[in-house]
Amino acid sequence: MSHIVVLGAGYAGLTTVLRLQKKLKHQDVSITLINKHRYHYQTTWLHRCAVGLYSENLARIDLDRILDKNRVTLKKETVHKIVPDIKKVITDQAAYTYDYLVVALGAEINTGEVPGLDSFAHSIITLARANRLYNRLLTVIEDYKKSNQVEPLNIVVGGGGFTGIELIGELKEQLPKLLQQYQVSPENARITLIEKASTVLPEFNLELGEYALSQLEAEHIDIKLQTSIKEISRHTVKVEHGGIIEALPHDLFIWTAGVSMPAILQTALFHDNTGVLILTDDLTVDGYPDVYVIGDAAETSGQSNENVLPNADIAIQKGKYCADHLLKNLNHKQAANDFRFKAYGSRIASVGQRDGIGLLWNKKKVVGKVAALIKQIADHVVVLQMGGLKFWSHVFIKSRIKE
Repeated sequence: MSHIVVLGAGYAGLTTVLRLQKKLKHQDVSITLINKHRYHYQTTWLHRCAVGLYSENLARIDLDRILDKNRVTLKKETVHKIVPDIKKVITDQAAYTYDYLVVALGAEINTGEVPGLDSFAHSIITLARANRLYNRLLTVIEDYKKSNQVEPLNIVVGGGGFTGIELIGELKEQLPKLLQQYQVSPENARITLIEKASTVLPEFNLELGEYALSQLEAEHIDIKLQTSIKEISRHTVKVEHGGIIEALPHDLFIWTAGVSMPAILQTALFHDNTGVLILTDDLTVDGYPDVYVIGDAAETSGQSNENVLPNADIAIQKGKYCADHLLKNLNHKQAANDFRFKAYGSRIASVGQRDGIGLLWNKKKVVGKVAALIKQIADHVVVLQMGGLKFWSHVFIKSRIKE
């Protein structure tokens, strides 16, 4: 019997497992899915969870309800070590040998990038962190109400990329509502965005970034461009702009910028002496054709791949490719073609519930309500791509019934 071990149940890992359990017929193959939780969560919804717009239950999908227990064994464990030379994965509870390994652990916050980041910053990189941020936001508002202070309530967001702008877009709409619940005037709150580039959303183009910038400035968001974050402390953020150092006050600091490869991959034996993990064009590690690395963890070595940012679309495409490549190997057939990302869909960033910016598949730019509508449709398309109608019903129907 062949044994496939999959690490991580994010977009890439879960897509791989769902596709394998659907396409494996009578092959003598077992799959072990190792994940920190017994659920998958919709990463693209975390900015909404962080402000209380979406509940935790809505964004979370119970893995036990969607996995084929005759084919897949789910283990709620934390991976500690990968030893590819002896085909072994070691977790906090057990050790697993494998014939094929799929590493889909996503990315982590690079806490060494800025002093104080680990101790004083919140983030939305996971569902648990998004929930903690929401609870902290409520606590900060309640404390502000009790203090009767004259100075404004300061919320500072570090990073004006995709995640930062989507979070700011929700904050500008939801924060006034939360403040009113605690009988605090929305005029008493100030949101500041810090971005080291010369515009926001640098991963799009200048025109779309400028549109998003103007929309946020119209909502009185204080945006500091070409500004670097140097240090974070409990109540201040030290920044540099044009060689001048300044300390900005904050009651809540949220980091949405740099992430890095998971520590487990940084310490694995199969990266080069620079610490960079570069994959072959079939998403396997050079020298270890039985180890796939998909999701946000690494980039391929091929020069013909389009330079694209980590997102749900590319993670799902890697998951599908990985499953099909595994099926070819299991059936002793010629492997599939090299992985190439295909930009079928649109790249859309929301700037609140009724506003957004984006590039369509035909490179046409869209903004405003049209972009926001396409973003809502894309939420459904992503889920359909992962696991078809059955998975879509779990996400959009059964979870809402539980609500």
